[in-house]
Amino acid sequence: MKPKLAALAAMLLGAMAVGCGGGSSSINPPPPPQVTPEWFFVGNFSGNISGFSAASGKLEAISGSSITLSPSFLTNFAVKPDGTLLAAITVNQQQVATLQIVNIGAGGTLTLAPLTDVVGNPGGMAISSEGVIAITDVGTGTVQLTTVQNNLLFRGASAATGPLPQDVVFSSDGSRLYVGNNAGGSISVFAVSGQGAMLQPVQTALLPVAAGEFPPNVVRVTLSASGRKFAATTPDGRLFVGNVSPMDGTLAGFTETNLGANANLEEVVFDPSAQNVYTADQDNGGIFGYAVSAGGVTALPGSPFSTGTLPGGPTGMALNSAGDRLYAVMQGQAVFTFTRNTNSGQLALTGDVVSSGGFLAGHIVRVPSH
Repeated sequence: MKPKLAALAAMLLGAMAVGCGGGSSSINPPPPPQVTPEWFFVGNFSGNISGFSAASGKLEAISGSSITLSPSFLTNFAVKPDGTLLAAITVNQQQVATLQIVNIGAGGTLTLAPLTDVVGNPGGMAISSEGVIAITDVGTGTVQLTTVQNNLLFRGASAATGPLPQDVVFSSDGSRLYVGNNAGGSISVFAVSGQGAMLQPVQTALLPVAAGEFPPNVVRVTLSASGRKFAATTPDGRLFVGNVSPMDGTLAGFTETNLGANANLEEVVFDPSAQNVYTADQDNGGIFGYAVSAGGVTALPGSPFSTGTLPGGPTGMALNSAGDRLYAVMQGQAVFTFTRNTNSGQLALTGDVVSSGGFLAGHIVRVPSH
């Protein structure tokens, strides 16, 4: 982890050194569809986090919704589901990792809070609807819970996970925590209670391995909006989709889709209805789309969908709440917009491109505005 961060820091420092149609006869046309007010936040390794609105489907930078966590490099961030709090992990040139808290005010303004905590060798992070922050430590193979109370940071429960816990996600009600492990092909499931004071192991789910395959190294995990579907990806081109029990949150019924060893799959997202799941090849470009059914997934016609002529592919993706736009953060400093057919699930690249607000763009998160 640390050599990789050092290499990315060197790369970044070098880069910074260089520098209305079809008229209708209707007298009273139908009103336009209701748009859910929402924001999208994009993080960059250079330490910048920027907020965007998308009322028209096109991303537009929000005035005052940009912050630079300088001089540190941003390695991960997460936003509380209600859009009021942002937590970020930064690493300085001495390789010290720090948790930093950012308040999200009315209109999307970002304000750095005087709350920090040194963390070990962080991997994934997430924030629950209760405001519990989960951070995995890939060095010790643990997950640590932290909360913000009375303008102070308090460490809560911690627990052992599988080896190299790389990514983490909460259930919508915050009662379950899912940790994807980068070795051994397992997903650790925990019950969370007492606002992060208690963390109880529930299940260690093993992802299926075909004959002759090595156990998968999980890099991303996600849940559908309903919480009934779960997906995980690997850097050697494997997508896993499974079911979540509505009774106890345990995982079962995983199917594997192998996209080829050269496909470096990173981000994975469901559309709001979990009709489709999308993953992207970070190295070679292209977004792979699948129809989700009880028996697994089926490739959508036209998949993989083109991400343009830029080298490499998306490092982050998010859909709007209407499900008709997908925003893909591209390597470098741009966010591309795709239209999505809500019936077929097919994607089409538009000409809408905005700056990510920094260098080496990564994750993108959608939350409701306030």
